Amino acid sequence: MNLKNKALAILLISIFCLSALPAVSAVDYSIPYANVDIQVYDDGLINVYEEIDYHFDSSANGVYRDIPLKKNQSVENLQVYVDGAYADYQIIDQGGQERIKIYLYRDAAKTQKILPGTDVKVYLQYDFTHVVKVYNDVGELQYKVWGDEWEDDLGSLDAVIRFPDDKKLEYWINPAYSDAKAKWSNGTLIISSDGVSEGDYVEARALIPLEEFSSSTPYAQHIDQNAADEIRNMQKNEENTQYMLSTIGSIVNYLLVALCAIPLAIYYKFGREPKTDYQGIYEHEPPTDDPPAFVNALMGGFGKNVGNLDQKAFQATIMDLINRGKLGVDSEEDTEFTKTTFLTVKSTDGLERYERELIDILRTYELNGRISFSYMQDCLREEYQARSYQDRYNNWCENFKADYLPDEVLSQYFDQTGSDYMMYFGIGAIVLAIIVGGLSLFLHFRGNFITTLVAVFFAIVGGACLILPSGIGGKYTLKGMLYVERWEKFKKFLKDYSLIKEHPPESIAIWNKYLVYATALGVADQVYKAMKMHVYGGLDNPNYTTNDLFMFYYLGGYNHINSSFATASSTISAANNDSIGGIGGGSGGGGGGAF
Repeated sequence: MNLKNKALAILLISIFCLSALPAVSAVDYSIPYANVDIQVYDDGLINVYEEIDYHFDSSANGVYRDIPLKKNQSVENLQVYVDGAYADYQIIDQGGQERIKIYLYRDAAKTQKILPGTDVKVYLQYDFTHVVKVYNDVGELQYKVWGDEWEDDLGSLDAVIRFPDDKKLEYWINPAYSDAKAKWSNGTLIISSDGVSEGDYVEARALIPLEEFSSSTPYAQHIDQNAADEIRNMQKNEENTQYMLSTIGSIVNYLLVALCAIPLAIYYKFGREPKTDYQGIYEHEPPTDDPPAFVNALMGGFGKNVGNLDQKAFQATIMDLINRGKLGVDSEEDTEFTKTTFLTVKSTDGLERYERELIDILRTYELNGRISFSYMQDCLREEYQARSYQDRYNNWCENFKADYLPDEVLSQYFDQTGSDYMMYFGIGAIVLAIIVGGLSLFLHFRGNFITTLVAVFFAIVGGACLILPSGIGGKYTLKGMLYVERWEKFKKFLKDYSLIKEHPPESIAIWNKYLVYATALGVADQVYKAMKMHVYGGLDNPNYTTNDLFMFYYLGGYNHINSSFATASSTISAANNDSIGGIGGGSGGGGGGAF
């Protein structure tokens, strides 16, 4: 089996395995149970009571609860209680949401973190304004009793919503595929769920007759339009959509299996890689002196063709500039447990165009001569800022490609004959995969399990048609194949801690170079961990504070760049809060976690 066949097999196995793995938090904990009690008053105010159980399998500093705030909404009269630990808390306004950060201690003096095996129950109670909407013909409560931003699964959920009158209301539980159950009893909507997975939510939506409100509703949001019929139609359409997707899922099941033969045929005709005489098992040093962004482009990756850059190239270029002394790293205490990270521009002398453009992007978020990542996050919550950031990043990628990888250069490394044919199939496959994948993964469609597996497999095949070097259609030239094989062996070396320990670099400069290229190759975590243990003795050696590149990673700068892309994308896709909410567009929700 040649390298490309092995890579394809590993890709298939990895995707199936990774899709089944939950996200890993820095703190090992679980949320076995949550109880939510909501009282809706006739003046439009709602009072929210939350009881959240935590079980910690590792020590922890505390937990946090994020409450998203839409236009004019506010959380007032907050009360926080904790059972099972001593606690302090603070409220952090993050622009668009409030974070309630609760510090947990095992001693009354509040000096020691809680131990593994600790069970803690957190109680939150607060008033929430401008959640209820009052239209010309009806009132509406649309509220996520459990949000989709929690970083862990919820074991089970009980929730009740108490309305001003006992008269039964029209209500819905969203999303339509949710396993949550609801019943009405004496003016109360009772909701229960055997569990809510990370990324899922449970939303209650109810139409409230206007006569249930008092003559004055200062705490409600007033919208001058009729809404009852539109909301009913929206919910009905959601039910119809689910039925339609179920039908489509059954029909396309056999179709997807048959279509999978097409890329295989293209691969065997056009995509098999040339053989090289390269016999190396590992590369202990970077094989070439090319910029890390250039290496990232030629190595390919998910969702992009060879020659295109991704976010790792952006991150690696920042780290390369730090390593070369063009950018400096600074920090200051934020809280008892966290620090805020800054970058400073030391020099732009001798930089290439793409490096100057990257610094210009970062300088957009400069305060008092320092590039602030917290300020960057605040800015990217504004739509025009988020769009500008993405546009400038896209231009940065295109300009790098124009300077370093024009078609005449790229063709020396990669033959696109087969990939051109594969692209058309890949586009069609991705469209179908989105439909079926939306049912099985994103919409959690309750279809048969075989359809789900076929959808996942077909998504892999469609994605493989558009990504390289695992792409089925295109292939590297002999020169390109040798280039990729050498960098893959270096990547393999970086991922193997035992090998780095056996053949460690001789200087900090080389360690730093490893970390830069590891970022471009997507294995920075492994090198950082090896560097932390082997060079700085698990941070016992204080010399790590003099290494700007290491400090940038240690202080979370690498993750801040990831977050900037996620925040910009989330902001652009956010719905208009002044309109009638779509499915999942209710207030409340949010999420939380531990730290």
